[in-house]
Amino acid sequence: MTATASTTSPTEMLFNALHLSAYTPQEQEQLLVDVSDTIFKGTLVRIIERMDTTTRNDFNTLMDEDADGEEVAAFLKERVPESDEATLEAVREVTADIAALDISETETIS
Repeated sequence: MTATASTTSPTEMLFNALHLSAYTPQEQEQLLVDVSDTIFKGTLVRIIERMDTTTRNDFNTLMDEDADGEEVAAFLKERVPESDEATLEAVREVTADIAALDISETETIS
């Protein structure tokens, strides 16, 4: 069991916690959209918290210019090297929150 836990990615752990097979395809889609939105917001907060004032101002300017995803990713990789860790933290937190709810496979989204 220890070997399995150490090789399971945070994303796999999240999907396991969601018990997606218990839901209809439409419910699965909505659940994944909601979880993705929560992870995105959590990641963004963590990344901004890691930025110094100059980086934060430059990031705001970049966002005001409607930068595309590649530009944002390049900026974060260069200026916020801990951004990948921030994403993992957000995934782990959401996974822990979902696991704490102890969603059974017989429940459905209401």
